[in-house]
Amino acid sequence: MDRLPCIKGLLFDLDGTLVSTEYRHREIVVGKTLEHFGKGFPSKEILEKFWFEGNRSRIIKEFFELDVLEFWKFYQKYDTPELRKFYTTPFKDVEVLPYFKEKGYKLGIVTSAPPEIAEIETEMIGKSLFDKIVVAHSKNGFLPKPNPDGIIKCLHALSLNNYEAIFIGNSDEDTGAARNASVTSVHLDRKEYKYENLNPDFTVSSLYYLKDLLNGN
Repeated sequence: MDRLPCIKGLLFDLDGTLVSTEYRHREIVVGKTLEHFGKGFPSKEILEKFWFEGNRSRIIKEFFELDVLEFWKFYQKYDTPELRKFYTTPFKDVEVLPYFKEKGYKLGIVTSAPPEIAEIETEMIGKSLFDKIVVAHSKNGFLPKPNPDGIIKCLHALSLNNYEAIFIGNSDEDTGAARNASVTSVHLDRKEYKYENLNPDFTVSSLYYLKDLLNGN
């Protein structure tokens, strides 16, 4: 495996990277949202495409046949912090994060989750582990990933150059955001969804393997 011995900062996505949200959650929230508009429940393939792929506006328009803003208005009504908390758990391999902290790496989170959801999920992992948490959501004035602004803000807050950090995420929008920020992208492939033409700089199947990628330092 190629190695990255000169990295000083590890930036992480949140949903699907550090925490896992059960299929039942999106089944409930998307189902209730579509029911509000008198729409039938989508196939599992379309539901997974909506959840994991970055271009959700296209899916809402083409497959759900709904206005994007109206869809999100009601989706956010049903996607409550209480429901998300019930169906979300940290991945086991987040237990390796204190190791990186002890080794002197600066740790950050860049997520496009709504602020109230991000708060719950970061609490599950331990907010004190992270030197900076950027919630790159429209409620905070951000465009969603793959827009790079959240990563760039996190780099500035940690006093890191783009070549001194890697961004670890599970999705196409994470890889795109890293590329747009000129940061090395690491795709964390948890085998939950198969992406086409992702082309990250590196791929790992677990956070444990970041030790190897970082030259064992």
